[in-house]
Amino acid sequence: MVLDNYAQLKEELMVCINSLQKIENHSDGIYAELKDKIQNNVFNLVVLGQFKRGKTSLINALLGAELLPTAVVPLTSIATILKYGESLRIQVFFNDGRVQEIDLDSLPQYVTEKGNPKNEKEVQEVVISYPSAYLRDGVRLIDTPGVGSVYEHNTDVAYQYLPKSDAALFLLSVDQPVSKEELNFLKEVREYSHRIFFLQNKADYVGLEDLKESMAFVKNILSESLGDEIKIFPVSAKWALQGKTSGSEELLKKSRLPEFENILNTFLMQEKGKVLLLSVTQNLLRLLSQASLKVELAMKSLATPLEELQKKIKLFEEKKEEILVEKDDFFLLLDGAVKQIIQEVLEKDTQAFRKDLSQKISDNLGSRYREYSGLPLKEMQRRMEEDLIAEVQQAFVTWRKLEEDKLSKTFEASCRRFISRIDEMVDTLLNFSAELFSVPFDIVKAEALWSSKSRFYYKFKDQPVGIEIMTSSLTLMLPKFIGEKVLLKKLREFIQEVIDRQAGRIVSDFRERLEQSKLSFRWEMLQRIEATLEGISKAIEKGLSQKSRDEETVEAQRTVLMEEEKKMSEIKGKLTQLHQKISA
Repeated sequence: MVLDNYAQLKEELMVCINSLQKIENHSDGIYAELKDKIQNNVFNLVVLGQFKRGKTSLINALLGAELLPTAVVPLTSIATILKYGESLRIQVFFNDGRVQEIDLDSLPQYVTEKGNPKNEKEVQEVVISYPSAYLRDGVRLIDTPGVGSVYEHNTDVAYQYLPKSDAALFLLSVDQPVSKEELNFLKEVREYSHRIFFLQNKADYVGLEDLKESMAFVKNILSESLGDEIKIFPVSAKWALQGKTSGSEELLKKSRLPEFENILNTFLMQEKGKVLLLSVTQNLLRLLSQASLKVELAMKSLATPLEELQKKIKLFEEKKEEILVEKDDFFLLLDGAVKQIIQEVLEKDTQAFRKDLSQKISDNLGSRYREYSGLPLKEMQRRMEEDLIAEVQQAFVTWRKLEEDKLSKTFEASCRRFISRIDEMVDTLLNFSAELFSVPFDIVKAEALWSSKSRFYYKFKDQPVGIEIMTSSLTLMLPKFIGEKVLLKKLREFIQEVIDRQAGRIVSDFRERLEQSKLSFRWEMLQRIEATLEGISKAIEKGLSQKSRDEETVEAQRTVLMEEEKKMSEIKGKLTQLHQKISA
């Protein structure tokens, strides 16, 4: 299978990383980043669609186990993330930062509308670790609530996971036509997902001719709406799950799921795996080129006369000073880039969100007033308080996650540009050293890499949205029609105050996280420059330190360097072969 080949290629790359790391005698840095990239590269495969299309059933079928709860009513209310684990483990993450581990029987109490209506338990998401081949190589399946149900918060949850989507499985059904809600949602999905797979579930409901007719109808509508040629895969999640759990090859074949699984496996290798492996291979070739240069410099310094060597070292020190000045300029530009993100993205987005939310909630006060107009004033106040709290909370939870993703991507894009500049500085220094000592050096270009510790990762300080309506007892003693007017006025004023205060907290947290992330990134880039300078300096100084020693010691050092050179040549040959395999 394609995924088996992928696992083998990853293993061979890990051997090359360990071999080169051992020669260089580095325990962390970019080698650790390359290992992390291979072992923990995450690819989010988000399952989307209207409610009651069978998204949860499809995930169970793909995994071959009845993990997620299913029902005949709109069910899923919370996003569930499935990732690889050696054994089954379920963790519930709450909005206030708490994490609770539960068993499989308790899962419906947190992820379903029946067990957790309107998300009254304030669950952020549920993460299930499970030993599945689909999940082994960093793929995460994300089950989202269906859009278009009577529960508006379910639709909000589905939308907030769009930015996390690397690819999407968009589920349709043969027993229901494509809805306008689905088409609108699909246009949003295309903004975020690089690849969308369309599946028409419940193929077991109809005969072959009716299935073909239904698929042709859906394909025509989607093609007209999206302006692209659409391919649809018919499946029966029910038959597929029954076939896998009972071991019935005939039922599994009838489900048509294996045909789609082959397509999906190939995609995961080509779109996810191939890009990952080529990136790691190219970065290893770059590191290998730099390591080989250091060995060449060390060998050349052993053979260079002392007076000439001292002159070359002086020239190198002058070049090093130039690089250090350039480094300071780089950090000033980085400070400016982060300030620009805060001003042009965070502050503008926050201002627009506050304005829209204030208007939306203010507009809804009238309908709530009419809905509760028959109640006593005190009960009306209580009901409206509860509704406002829920609405503001959900709005901030959804927006915060979308904004976090946007800031993360903007910050990381900016960092990648700066890494490219750092790599240019490093290449300039290496090339200068190679020319200074007349040794060969090939500059190998590779995708910018930096440690995940430097990214926009700092945990959000969850601040529950609390609303306290300060309505005096005097208001409650006023005639009802007067009390209602006072209450509505106070509510409108307090809504704005709460929104402004909560937005201020979030903006402050985002600012802090950006600053912390910037400092972490800056430190790592400084380490990268200093490591290059130190590596070249040590290579050159090896010859200088050996000048006063006997010829036997010098020859022993030369033998060590030649052995390192030989090992590097072997690694290069292996990496070249791997590069060819992956490309093919």
